[in-house]
Amino acid sequence: MANSIWTTEEFTCTGCGMNYTATREEHSELHSGSFKCSICSGEVHAWSGKHHFFGWQAVKTKPPVFGRRWAGVEW
Repeated sequence: MANSIWTTEEFTCTGCGMNYTATREEHSELHSGSFKCSICSGEVHAWSGKHHFFGWQAVKTKPPVFGRRWAGVEW
C-alpha cells in the first residue's frame, strides 16, 4: 500500500541533456525500475527500494527569442 505523499523530482539525461520530471511515491514494499530517454534511449534514472517513479514527462521549455534587442526604440 502506498503512502499519500508524492513528490515531483527532476532528472536530466546524461546522454543528450533532455530534462524530465517524474512523481516519486513511497511504498511499504520494494520496487525497482528504470526510465529511458525518449530522444537518445539513454538511461535517465534507475531505482530500487521502497519507492517508485511514475508519470514521466519531458520538461517543456520555451525556445530562445531571437531578434532585435531594442525593437521599438527609435534612434
